[in-house]
Amino acid sequence: MSLLKYIERLKQMDDLIRRKATGTPEQFSRRLGLSKSVLMDELKDLKELGAEVEYCRERRSYYYENEFILKIGTLPKNHLHTLKGGFFFHSDNTGTCRFIFDLLSWP
Repeated sequence: MSLLKYIERLKQMDDLIRRKATGTPEQFSRRLGLSKSVLMDELKDLKELGAEVEYCRERRSYYYENEFILKIGTLPKNHLHTLKGGFFFHSDNTGTCRFIFDLLSWP
């Protein structure tokens, strides 16, 4: 799978979890076009990034237990100390670092 497709899927998952609109695990996996086992792997990835993803049987939806924020974008090198997690993938000669995930807001 391409990196862009992976990022888009994580953004879609984040949106559904944030709105508490995932449905059951089976419904969630169908909405995303995934098998249930792949969905569980993707949820594990979010958890490894610091998201406390839980499932509510009453609401029949996943939700965030913590203040998790999924951001995708760029960050100047002088703000690297503000990160509490993420995946660094590129630094150019202009002093800009590109990250796939930034778990906390930066100044």
